[in-house]
Amino acid sequence: MAIDTLIDEAFKPVADALSGAVFYSVPLMDGLEVKLILLWLVAAALFFTLYLGFVNFRYFFHSWKMMFDTSYDHKDGEVSTFQALMASLSGTVGLGNIAGVAVAVTTGGPGAVFG
Repeated sequence: MAIDTLIDEAFKPVADALSGAVFYSVPLMDGLEVKLILLWLVAAALFFTLYLGFVNFRYFFHSWKMMFDTSYDHKDGEVSTFQALMASLSGTVGLGNIAGVAVAVTTGGPGAVFG
């Protein structure tokens, strides 16, 4: 038996238990089920919104102004605020695409890639 098969068989019970706990479905209303991971993400978003004093709403227009107003940029050739935002956004979107495919395959099976 190959080493990768032995490792897979050794970790399969742990992976199945963790997957069952993370992707557990919680029944909400008539036939409506929501994955537990979604509820945890919403709870974390609400917690940090309250804990940080609604900073995501309070500074939204300030961040919008900083992104397009050149008076915030450094004049010595450094990265502009718009370039910094785009670099951060590309990393976030790229990671989200990779993680999104992994979650889709985990919850929907291999056919989720082609759907």
